[in-house]
Amino acid sequence: MSNYALSLLMAVIACVIGGAFGGMALARPLADVGVQAAGPDNRVQARAFGGLLVLAHGGAALYLGYQPSVGAAMAFALALAWFGSALGRVVAIRRDGVSARAETGNLVFEILIGLTLSLPFFNAGRLVLHGGMIA
Repeated sequence: MSNYALSLLMAVIACVIGGAFGGMALARPLADVGVQAAGPDNRVQARAFGGLLVLAHGGAALYLGYQPSVGAAMAFALALAWFGSALGRVVAIRRDGVSARAETGNLVFEILIGLTLSLPFFNAGRLVLHGGMIA
């Protein structure tokens, strides 16, 4: 398997993970978060964000499979969103006094998802198919 095909596959897996987070937010908004009580307005916002995650990651995964050059650009835009989330978490740790120990796992996860989604954009190449199989 070529490096480019591997980067596409890894980005699709990252899209599935991001979409799964969105699906969880749609199904159980604010469950196990412990930040605020799940009032009607909070649930609406959480479900809206879940729908955003599902469709954005699903669309990127779709285009990574059918039109890799377009999908790579879409996945890179999602990577920037994940990097922005990580940056926001760093600011919260520094400025708001949030426990760095509690947030380190989330921070590392967001950075790794962002890096994985950006791989196809920086690893531009040609996808070679042999008999319907990625070579």
